[in-house]
Amino acid sequence: MNEANKLRNTTVAAVIALLAETFPKCFSVYQGRRRPLKLKIHLDIQAALDGAITPAELHKALGIYCSNPAYLSHTRTGAWRLDLDGKAAGVVTADEEAHAEATLAGIRAKKEARTAAAKAATQAVILQPPSGYRWPT
Repeated sequence: MNEANKLRNTTVAAVIALLAETFPKCFSVYQGRRRPLKLKIHLDIQAALDGAITPAELHKALGIYCSNPAYLSHTRTGAWRLDLDGKAAGVVTADEEAHAEATLAGIRAKKEARTAAAKAATQAVILQPPSGYRWPT
């Protein structure tokens, strides 16, 4: 991972930690506790934090937060969406659940492809004899 990606990941983690500290009834650092957020919650956050984080940092952090498998698995039809105070602010629709399911399927497919590629690379290395190796006769 290059330095720019490390810095970006650190920034995202810091923004999520700030959101969880500032709005504990809405945000969680712990992935399994993440629940669907109110639509357009970024506007509420920007107003409440009054420039403490940039819109770009918030956009990236919310993108990571909401694409988390635990968050997506809680995005079910009829589930409450939370506002900054942890109160109900709408419900998840069937279309939103379908989008979450499709995103989860994509995440699983990528993970399976990476696992298969790593396994194939490991097997290829194991099955090939060292250069210059002569089989016993």
